[in-house]
Amino acid sequence: ESLRLGCARTKMACVATWTFSLQAVQIAADELTGGASCIDALEKGINEVEDDPSTGPYYVGRGCYPNSKGIVQLDAALMRGSDRAFGSIAALEGYPKPISVARRVMEHPSLTMVVGTGATEFAQQQGFHLEDNASLLSEGTKRAFQEYKSSNVCPQPTGHDTLSMLCVDKQGDIAAGVSTSGPSFKLPGRVGDSPLPGCGLYADGKTGAAAATGDGEKIMKFCPSFKIVQLMKDGRSPQEACEAVITEMKERHECWFEVAVIALDIKGNAGAATTVKEWTDFRDQKKHSGFPYSVWKLGTPPLILVQSPQ
Repeated sequence: ESLRLGCARTKMACVATWTFSLQAVQIAADELTGGASCIDALEKGINEVEDDPSTGPYYVGRGCYPNSKGIVQLDAALMRGSDRAFGSIAALEGYPKPISVARRVMEHPSLTMVVGTGATEFAQQQGFHLEDNASLLSEGTKRAFQEYKSSNVCPQPTGHDTLSMLCVDKQGDIAAGVSTSGPSFKLPGRVGDSPLPGCGLYADGKTGAAAATGDGEKIMKFCPSFKIVQLMKDGRSPQEACEAVITEMKERHECWFEVAVIALDIKGNAGAATTVKEWTDFRDQKKHSGFPYSVWKLGTPPLILVQSPQ
């Protein structure tokens, strides 16, 4: 169903990073089709992955890898385009669904970002049920941590590190959201690009939204999500904007690093660009020659596309 919102022709759509996002996109699509707002759909879709221990090894939510002290610390953020409302949480302990805590931050009248012990205290104040750290680890990630402690060498990653999602709803509003546990056995308190506005995500209700995934320490130096939305505002398509920003990052950084970006405009058009050369899904061992991401548009089933590297 398409409708008028200002001067834009809007069509409900959703796009998210990596193959494991397909289930989140399906849930968000069902919510959007049922009339949910972009924020509600995004939160419910991301929650599905955050609370699933089988997707934890992709570095998201329950079942993820802990930090170097064995503690699960999670980051998340979301942004609504219509009013640029933003909420972010970082180094949150004891709760597997940080995107919901980030939403409470967004809805708080005087907060934008809460981190560390303050994030845990805020979640408690908001009535969230905090869990024991052991319940946030899977048997596999517990073993991996024990191996890390005994060898002090990080095992090879088995997935990737951020679930990023963009949604356009029936009213033409757009939202961006991200959730991650960050790198395996990271320094306690480490925060990457994901929960930072303009870096890990950005949304503008008059234009569109964008999000990033990859090497957070390097990504945050470029503010790629903000740049992509600005390029769309200047007339570039989501695909053109994504490609332009990845090209700039490659040109200006002294060495190759792994990054992928996605974008969605308020008309429901999606785009993606990447430096990722190959990615293997640990669940089925399927190799993808590039960056796989999930896309849904009204009238079509969710599907996985693969973006070739630049």
